[in-house]
Amino acid sequence: MAVKAFSFARFANISGLQAATPEQLDTVPVGFSNSIRWNAGHVLVIAESILRHSEKYEPVLPSNYKDFFFMGTSPADWKDEPPSVSELEELSAKQVQAVQDLVENHLDSPLKKAFEIRGRSFDTVSELVSFISYHEGLHFATIKALLKATK
Repeated sequence: MAVKAFSFARFANISGLQAATPEQLDTVPVGFSNSIRWNAGHVLVIAESILRHSEKYEPVLPSNYKDFFFMGTSPADWKDEPPSVSELEELSAKQVQAVQDLVENHLDSPLKKAFEIRGRSFDTVSELVSFISYHEGLHFATIKALLKATK
């Protein structure tokens, strides 16, 4: 069940990315701190960072993605060309598959080191996938708002 929710939320984010025009992709309107492309890349980077708490997760992202999409980064600071929409789509699909593989074989496996945030501890693969699904939903709402604000 955890994978269904995650896949659904990820598909929603990628659909928002695909709905954006080239002009909308990197626009940061007043009242927002990042762009549609940033939000779509950010969920990949954060999912990868959190999933690495499982020794069984097989990473899919290039290491330079953190430079573009980690917490505290911004399109205004990008010095290199950001990943294309098609690259984000491709790596998103690979990450979803990696999560499916992880869940199929290690759903309730305890983690070597728990993921902790805001006084909460996530101790199994299932709990990690639930948390990243929640995070995906937060950014889907932001992408929807950005699509509307940049029309």
